[in-house]
Amino acid sequence: MAERNADVPQERRIEFRIGINFGCVMRDDGDLFGTGVNVAVRLERIAEAGDICIAGRVFEDIQGKLDVIFEHAGEQRFKNIIRGLMGRFLPVD
Repeated sequence: MAERNADVPQERRIEFRIGINFGCVMRDDGDLFGTGVNVAVRLERIAEAGDICIAGRVFEDIQGKLDVIFEHAGEQRFKNIIRGLMGRFLPVD
């Protein structure tokens, strides 16, 4: 996307943000909901354009399994999430 956006005016750029979390997800009539979805959405919101922001639980599970280096970007507290502190990790180029 970065290459595609290089010559595109700001208002026409497509910029993705991704939040990844482990957790309970339920499906009802095509809609997904549950804590797993709620935290992933909150992680996506704090990610910068082009970032993949993952929960600390995800980082613990994938650490050393992927050819990607993640940078710890600080602890986060999310409203109405009982678990409280979540690690925020961003991939390093």
